[in-house]
Amino acid sequence: SGGGMEAYYQNAILFTGLTGLLAMIPCLWFYSRDRAARKIGGLVTSQKPWQLKIPEMLLLLGMGAAFSQFANMLVGILQSVLNYQEYQETMDQMTSGKSMWFLILSMGVIAPLAEEIVFRWLIYLRLRDYVRMGAAMVISGLIFGIYHGNLVQAVYAGLLGMFFAYFLEISGCLWSSVLLHMGANIWSLVSPDLVSWMLQKNPMYILIMLFALLVILIYGIFYFRARTHGRMKRVL
Repeated sequence: SGGGMEAYYQNAILFTGLTGLLAMIPCLWFYSRDRAARKIGGLVTSQKPWQLKIPEMLLLLGMGAAFSQFANMLVGILQSVLNYQEYQETMDQMTSGKSMWFLILSMGVIAPLAEEIVFRWLIYLRLRDYVRMGAAMVISGLIFGIYHGNLVQAVYAGLLGMFFAYFLEISGCLWSSVLLHMGANIWSLVSPDLVSWMLQKNPMYILIMLFALLVILIYGIFYFRARTHGRMKRVL
């Protein structure tokens, strides 16, 4: 648009959302073809992917928020190495002047859905056709981190990508990784204001929040592992 970096910061989130919507269409077609080929080749069962109940959906959103919080804390510890300050300044410029609802729709709903279709439904599951779960998790996580284009997000997104792939696998449900990703992104958007409010009211609230997130994360891991106990064959 001729506005240089200012125009980029002003429109980056909007164009990210729009390109995400456009990317979903061909990628869903590719996934449907992959799914059909896996059934024919005997790589997956003919059983339908598992359906999530509403409490399980809420649990996955909470787990995504929890993992996002602790991954962000790790990035914060490594901030001198990762040049975290520069990254934060860039994000502040991109989100400045935009309503929270617009950010949640673009970055908390559309972007996670598009990225999960590409990086988990396509890349991770295609890797699983050839290698074991652990190798597919690591490789797809590294690709997801590199895709974000900077060192801070490479570390953060790489860790989250591996976590999302793991739960996609053990849950047997495509929407598990989408909900985790949405929970993580929405939490990243709302948590700075929430933490600031807690600091003003009572710093102990932050410890309570971290403990609650840790409980949600641990409970969710055990719950979904128990839910899939005994399932030996891929369903995705």
